[in-house]
Amino acid sequence: WGIKQVTVMDVGERLGIRAGLLAGAITVGALVLCIMIGRIRSETRNGQYQVLLMSPPSGYTHITARFTYAAAVGFAYYITIGFLFWWIFELAGIRFDARSLLELILAMPLYGISVGVLPLLAYTLLLMVFVSAYRISGKGWIPGVVMLLGTPLVLQQVADWGERILWALPSWRVFENVPATVYERFGRAELMSSEVMTSASAQTIDHIGLPIEPMLIALALTVVMLVLAGRIWQEVEA
Repeated sequence: WGIKQVTVMDVGERLGIRAGLLAGAITVGALVLCIMIGRIRSETRNGQYQVLLMSPPSGYTHITARFTYAAAVGFAYYITIGFLFWWIFELAGIRFDARSLLELILAMPLYGISVGVLPLLAYTLLLMVFVSAYRISGKGWIPGVVMLLGTPLVLQQVADWGERILWALPSWRVFENVPATVYERFGRAELMSSEVMTSASAQTIDHIGLPIEPMLIALALTVVMLVLAGRIWQEVEA
C-alpha cells in the first residue's frame, strides 16, 4: 500500500523512494525480530511454558529453538521484501532474467540476514540471558548497560579484523549479466556497492561480487554467542 502511494512523475525518483521504503521495512523487521526474541525473560516469568514444557529443556535446546524460529521468520520476511524489490523494478521497466530474479529473492536475503540479522538476534539472546541470569540490581540494567557500552568497541575490533582479510577468498558472484537497462538508468557508480567487473563492451555489468569474509565472520560470531547464551541458561535458569 505504501509503495503504491508513491506517484511522483519521474521513474527514477519513484524507484528511489520505493526502494527507500523497503530499506526502512528491512530495518524495522530486524528490530521487531529482536523485540520478539528478547521477550525471553518476561515469557518465562509469566509461566507461558508450563503447559508446553512439563520439564525444563536444556539451555542449548531452548536457545537454539528460539533462535531458529526467529531466523526462519526473518528469512521468510526478507524473501517477501525481495519479491517487493522485484516488483518495484518491474514497475520501473527493469526486467530481470530468471537467475537474477532468484538471486534477488533468495541469495540477497540469505546474504543480508547472515551478515546483519543473525548476529543481531544472537547478541539479543545473549544480552537477555545475561541480564536475566546476573541480576546485579533489581531491574537488571547494570549488566545490560555494561554490554551495550562495550558493543561499539567489539564491533570496531571485528570490523578492523574483517577489513584486513577482506577479499582473501573468492567473491560470491551474483547478478551476472545484469540487464543493461539498470546500468543505463543508474550508471556504474551507483551499482558498485561491492566488487564490480565490467564486460568488454562496457555497456553491461558482468557481475557483482559479494565478499564472503563478512558472512563467515558473522556466522562464526553467531555460533559463539549462541553457545555462550545456551551455557548461561544451562547453568543458571535450567
